Amino acid sequence: MTIMMTSDMPGTTQGDYEQLAAALLPVLQTADGFIAHAAGPADGGYQVTELWESEAAHSPWFAAHIAPAMPPGATPPILTIRPITKITTRA
Repeated sequence: MTIMMTSDMPGTTQGDYEQLAAALLPVLQTADGFIAHAAGPADGGYQVTELWESEAAHSPWFAAHIAPAMPPGATPPILTIRPITKITTRA
């Protein structure tokens, strides 16, 4: 089932995000099960929202690429996974 993953990153700045994104987005775009990525400032940090074909596709990606890329001492992201039943895009 398609999922929406939201990652809240307290204390993360746009610069922090941009540094991680520069390294990870090219790899993310080729990941099996990846659909879309969006990011922006949120209360006291940054938030990433992604659509994935399944939680089974997202979880290994996160464990292999995101967790090891977090700076030492950084607050771990707070993940929320929700099922998605409908996606509509611009034609």
